Amino acid sequence: MDSSSKTCFIAVVAVSGSVVYLAMQAHNRLLSNFINQIEFQINTSSSGAAAVREEPKKKVRFAAEVAEKGYGGRARAGRRNGENLEAMPQNWQAMYKGILQQRNLRGYM
Repeated sequence: MDSSSKTCFIAVVAVSGSVVYLAMQAHNRLLSNFINQIEFQINTSSSGAAAVREEPKKKVRFAAEVAEKGYGGRARAGRRNGENLEAMPQNWQAMYKGILQQRNLRGYM
């Protein structure tokens, strides 16, 4: 190889390397922009559903007369269908009484 062909070969390698480098940079930028757009669309579409899920749950509270008559829902769950608290095993009674006390302390009914 003479010096002119060596120079020509080096020029071809330099130009092709530069083209490959520029193509890679353009691909990375286009890809990152595309990914950012997709993430934005996903966040936008799911934010509406997330807002619905984040609403606090409504708590039902019964009037004093209704609670005395035994229509209190979950607080009276162990006494439904003729079940009696004393009919339960002692460990269940203790657990159930603790649950009722905790609910009363927190203001649940």
